[in-house]
Amino acid sequence: MALVDPKAGESSSSTVTAHHLFVVVIDGVETSIHEGSLQASLGGTVTITSAGNLSASGVRSVVVRGGGGGSVSFTLCGDAVADGVDSASFVRCGAARAEGARAVSVTRCRAADLEQAGRVSLERCREARVRGGGALRAARCRRADVESFGEVHLARCKGARVDWCGSVEVEMCRAVDVSRCGAVTGGRCRVVSAVGCGSVEVAHAVVNILEEEQPQAAQHPVSPSHSSRSSDSE
Repeated sequence: MALVDPKAGESSSSTVTAHHLFVVVIDGVETSIHEGSLQASLGGTVTITSAGNLSASGVRSVVVRGGGGGSVSFTLCGDAVADGVDSASFVRCGAARAEGARAVSVTRCRAADLEQAGRVSLERCREARVRGGGALRAARCRRADVESFGEVHLARCKGARVDWCGSVEVEMCRAVDVSRCGAVTGGRCRVVSAVGCGSVEVAHAVVNILEEEQPQAAQHPVSPSHSSRSSDSE
């Protein structure tokens, strides 16, 4: 991995603050960058486009941390990870992962695994797992697995599971399973199954309101009187 155009001479007298410093792991090699570009040995580049903004393109495996709450974008990467950044964007990546970002956008990625994000936008993803956040909008995803969001909007998704969320809106989805959510609204879905939700009003859809499974009662021990009668009969 080579450092390209670091502009070290221009900034040697200045102090690099943590606010502009990213820690990058490219194909297993860790380095720090606050300006210039990094060329990955297996192909692809990582570039600081402006102070606090990083772009990765065509890298097989890349992890980006820090940046003091900066912005990160990944395009055509294999396995891309953003950790502790302010916002992250993934376009046509193999696997997209992010944790703790204020805003995350994932478009046409094979898999997405997101945790503790503020706003999340998913479009045309094959498999998405999203845990803990504010608002989620997912469109044309093959499978979305969502837990613990305040607001969820699903449109034209083939399959989705939503659990422990606030309001859920579904539009033109094939099959949606909703459990322990607040209000479920929308329309023109094939099948919507709901368990333990506050209200369910989905127009032009087959809606199944299911009962929550109750824990099985423990088996009662044989009463002493029954045992004594059995002993006497012997």
